Amino acid sequence: MGFFSALFGGKYPSTKKYEARIAQHETDYERFKQIAAGEKLARWNELETTVNSADFKQRVTKLKSEKFSDSDAYKQQQKFLQLKKDNDIRGYFKFTQKGLHKKLEQSLVSANYNRCAELQALTNSPEFRQAQALPKKEFKKTEQFAQLKEYQKLCKSNEVKFVEKTLKSDVYKSYKAIDGSDKLQQYEALEAYVNSPQFAAIKNDLEDPKRFKKSPECQTIEEHAKLLKDKELLWYFKQQKDDAFADITKWKLTFAEEFEGTQLDQKTWSLGYYWGTALMGESYATEEERQIFRKQNIEVINSAAILRTRQEKASGKRWTRSLGFINDEFDYTAALINTGASFRQQYGRFDFKLRFDLAKPISHNVWMVGDQSTPHIDVLRFAQSKKSISVGLATQETAKHGELTGADFTGDYYVYSLLWTPEKLVWSINGVEVYTQRGNIPQRPLFINISSNVVGEGNPKGSQLMIDWIRCYTWEKQK
Repeated sequence: MGFFSALFGGKYPSTKKYEARIAQHETDYERFKQIAAGEKLARWNELETTVNSADFKQRVTKLKSEKFSDSDAYKQQQKFLQLKKDNDIRGYFKFTQKGLHKKLEQSLVSANYNRCAELQALTNSPEFRQAQALPKKEFKKTEQFAQLKEYQKLCKSNEVKFVEKTLKSDVYKSYKAIDGSDKLQQYEALEAYVNSPQFAAIKNDLEDPKRFKKSPECQTIEEHAKLLKDKELLWYFKQQKDDAFADITKWKLTFAEEFEGTQLDQKTWSLGYYWGTALMGESYATEEERQIFRKQNIEVINSAAILRTRQEKASGKRWTRSLGFINDEFDYTAALINTGASFRQQYGRFDFKLRFDLAKPISHNVWMVGDQSTPHIDVLRFAQSKKSISVGLATQETAKHGELTGADFTGDYYVYSLLWTPEKLVWSINGVEVYTQRGNIPQRPLFINISSNVVGEGNPKGSQLMIDWIRCYTWEKQK
């Protein structure tokens, strides 16, 4: 109720505006719940967690500050360039790029080179040296002389000369020194890497001035920033920060009567004083009352219960202190309904939307009581002035009431509320707190009574008490 007290200050708003504000408040709460369960907020929470995580922040910092020269790819490239300048590596590729290694391989297995090698071996044999020791004319007639001539001719051939020259060259020695080595394998692996699409992608990415802008992290940040400006989420966060719906979320509806249909629900409502109906099965009046309660005086029309008071003769029972129950005649008929058999509650909030006429000496009353006459909480008593209502509490030890003013209570429906906690009772009209009592607070369940009574002299032409609805709540976590 504090929400509406702050909203309206010390004046009673019109009931229409008050209920419209409640309806809007409830509509806003439904909107709040829909947003809370929606994909947009779920995405916001996901992004909020992500962008504030240490891992994400580290990735963003790296994306903004990392250079190609800081990368492992750059280090691999530098190793490759260093090896490319190595003399052995350069000699190796100088030899291979001219195809000399393949030419050498082919020459080494050629018929000429192999025959030359074979003849060279023969010229160094003992048989050759023995033949060579013969006189010149005789040596020329030998097979060894013919082999020598063939050998000399082959040695002058381009193929053999190429092999002999190549095998003695420094470039060949470099080639042989590195061919199949770990250094060469490392160079070839690095060469393949720096010429790969993977390396190109890393280099292009790290040297791209729009690298961060193109990153998923940037897209995440932009989406988060966009949601941060979303009007629906801004509204949601404000309501959440203000705890705007605490007055709704803390209450649980325990009893509601909207008076649908064409007659009173007798499973909910008992007629007359509860103990008269419970013990005798019929209504009665107290000693000072001039009316008898009848069910004919209750109508349900247009979703409202109407308790009518009429000036008419009727017979019924009266309770007297000296004689107990007696049969008596009454000048008035009226109505009383209660929830003694169906609903009782200790603590909570009790709201009644009511309208009544002023017709002295008729009083219209809403009160709560248990199986004994006290404690007795008057939610309201209306009788003397159309601009005055009495509220209060009666216990076995004491009775204290307050008078509420500030409106013509006969002019329209008003919502009369009672907040009952273990420490206090607070009365409100259309959401404005008007009276509080502390001490001797009832600590037992009580039930609702609503009635019109005739207790004084007068000749009223009749009156009516109209009940639009009744709603009762308890709080989810009682403190």
